[in-house]
Amino acid sequence: MTNQGWHHRVTRRTQVPCPVIKTSDSPLSLDAFSSRAPAKSNNKPRITKWMVVALVTTLLGSCLPAGYCLGVINTPQEIIREWMRTAVLERYDKELSAEEEISLWAVVVSIFVGGAIIGASFGARLADGVGRRAALLLNHLLCFFSAVLLIWCKEFSSMEMLIIGRFTCGLYAGLATCLVPLYLSEVAPAEYKGVMGVTFPLGLCAGLLISQVLGMESILGTACGWPYLIGGFIVVVTIALLLHPILPESPTYCYVISMDDTKGLKELQRLRGDKKYIEVEVSSLRMLASAGSKTRHGKAWGLLRVLQSHGYRMSLMICITFNAGQQFSGINAVFFYSTLIFRTAGLDLHQSQIASIGAGIINFALSILAVPLIKHCKRRVLLLTSVALCILCQVVLMVALRLIPMSSYAPYVAIAALIFYVLVYGMGLGPVPFMIATELFPVGPRSVGLSLSGTTNWLSNLIVGITFPLIQEILGELSFMLFITSSCLLFIFIYRFLPETFGKEVMSLPHLSVEAQDNDEGISTGTEADSLEVRMGTHLYQVQL
Repeated sequence: MTNQGWHHRVTRRTQVPCPVIKTSDSPLSLDAFSSRAPAKSNNKPRITKWMVVALVTTLLGSCLPAGYCLGVINTPQEIIREWMRTAVLERYDKELSAEEEISLWAVVVSIFVGGAIIGASFGARLADGVGRRAALLLNHLLCFFSAVLLIWCKEFSSMEMLIIGRFTCGLYAGLATCLVPLYLSEVAPAEYKGVMGVTFPLGLCAGLLISQVLGMESILGTACGWPYLIGGFIVVVTIALLLHPILPESPTYCYVISMDDTKGLKELQRLRGDKKYIEVEVSSLRMLASAGSKTRHGKAWGLLRVLQSHGYRMSLMICITFNAGQQFSGINAVFFYSTLIFRTAGLDLHQSQIASIGAGIINFALSILAVPLIKHCKRRVLLLTSVALCILCQVVLMVALRLIPMSSYAPYVAIAALIFYVLVYGMGLGPVPFMIATELFPVGPRSVGLSLSGTTNWLSNLIVGITFPLIQEILGELSFMLFITSSCLLFIFIYRFLPETFGKEVMSLPHLSVEAQDNDEGISTGTEADSLEVRMGTHLYQVQL
């Protein structure tokens, strides 16, 4: 059976005897054809230069700066706080007390995550409203504006510029959390969709690592260099903006949301460069457009409508739990203790910073390794293995930290546990939560799933960031017990509820099957339903809408 013979047409009823695939229980189950049909084709798509342009532009303009801004503020904090005292004194003739300085610094740090929560909450909806390409352009311009504010805040002795710059950085990072997986999963061929979905965490790890290196005292972590350090991502964003005029639009957006077949075909030809493969994908995209990512009455997918669709409630629950579980797994606690562990092992401050950078390099290397893992491995296997090993590493690390005063070997056991934790976290628990929504949701409600996933991730990040220092001061290394418990609950949830999405059609996922929708959604069941006839080789299938 080949895919070259595919064609389709819309009809009220078909007179041709054929096996019937009833999909009335899923409002957008035809999305399964777009994700599975090309994968069976003998005409494998090649990676074209336009796919490379899409990948490089999103990496440089969205992923890398988001990770850079997330980690860059930590290393030069003492230098920046000293400038803050001077700037407030010069501008407002007020000397900050110790409590006021701590509070002001807390605002500078936490407002980034606050902006990210806001950005993630409407990022994918913005992409539906103005298009994937335009949404990315707006986000890159916002990122450029943020960098300008941060670079010039010292020159103008302006705390306001620093705070606004940090907020807009967060807003930009939250938007990128939704836009990047959505865009890349739609421009990629079927067999690369999962790989493209983990591009965002790959860019985050790269940005974090670069900020660690540039933040060293011998490079930009100085009294003169810190403004260029915190705004240094302007370089890569500028490159992304220069590439943006040739950035392709998502064919899925063109066909399904904007209903522009001409533009969709043009963009698909640019991205694929293979006419035989394009014929297959065009057929599936047109079927998706016929079914519609919106109801026939034009009612858009929103959070309330997704919640009212019984089959998507479990998808939302999985996305929320995974993204919250990622942040409550203890990754921030492990990195918090990293410098202490290295110092206890006999390293001085400079050597401890180098060792922490080494841990960042391992984290980045594992995010690269996650690309082939996502392409070839089952999601359940990756997640269950990753979470189980993370639990084991945290138990060993907690015990080793308790034994440090009594054993000379304990610091080295702690270092080994820390490094191994970073390894196993990066193989599953790190990348998968960012892309799982693209596999659990079809086109219409996918934007809602991505927005809620990103919002949950950043909100959980904020909660951990605020509460962990207090918990750590009270419980010490026993604070890991909270993260171990959280990870155990996540393991149980994955085992119990996560369907295997690797190589599976949306409509075939047992936990995500959607019951027949209400009549106001314009989808009927039974003999009066509209249908599509799809010919695959010698077989003709009637697909109920």
